[in-house]
Amino acid sequence: MLRISKRALEAHELAELIRFAIESGHSVSFNAPGGSMLPFIHSGDKIYVSPVSEASIRVGDVLIFVRPPANDVIAHRVVKKSADGFLCKGDNVAALNDGWTSYGNVLGRVVRVQRKGKDVRLGMKLGSRPIAWLSGKNLLVPMFNHFRRLKRGIIRLGRSE
Repeated sequence: MLRISKRALEAHELAELIRFAIESGHSVSFNAPGGSMLPFIHSGDKIYVSPVSEASIRVGDVLIFVRPPANDVIAHRVVKKSADGFLCKGDNVAALNDGWTSYGNVLGRVVRVQRKGKDVRLGMKLGSRPIAWLSGKNLLVPMFNHFRRLKRGIIRLGRSE
C-alpha cells in the first residue's frame, strides 16, 4: 500500500524546486500561504507560476521571489520598477514594502489563480497597474474595506424593507 502524505517545504526547498522547474521552462503551481495578497489571492488558493524575462516584468505583475536574508518565498505585486530591480508589496500589507528585489531573486510571475477549482482575477477589469498604484499608496485595503462596509449596508437595507 502506497501512503501519500502532505509535507510543508522549507522556504529554501520551495525556492529550489520552483527555480529548477522555471529554469527548465516549466510552470509550477502550489497553494498560497498567508493573506498578504488579499483580496486577490487568499490563503489556500492555487497559484500558477511561469517563467518571466526581466524585460517583460511590468508594474502590477505579481512576482514570486526570494527575499533575503531569510530566503522566504514571497508572492507580491510590483509597485515600482527601476533599472536596479523591482519594489514589491503585498496588497493587504498596510505600510511595508519588501524593499528592492533584483531580477536574480525573481523565480517567476503568477499567471493564474484558482480558488475552489475556479479561476479568479488578479485584479480589476481596469488592469493591474491601478491596483499597484493603490497598493503602493496604501489605499487598496482601506478602499476595499470601505466598499465591503457599503455593500453590507446595502444588503441590510434590502433585507429590512
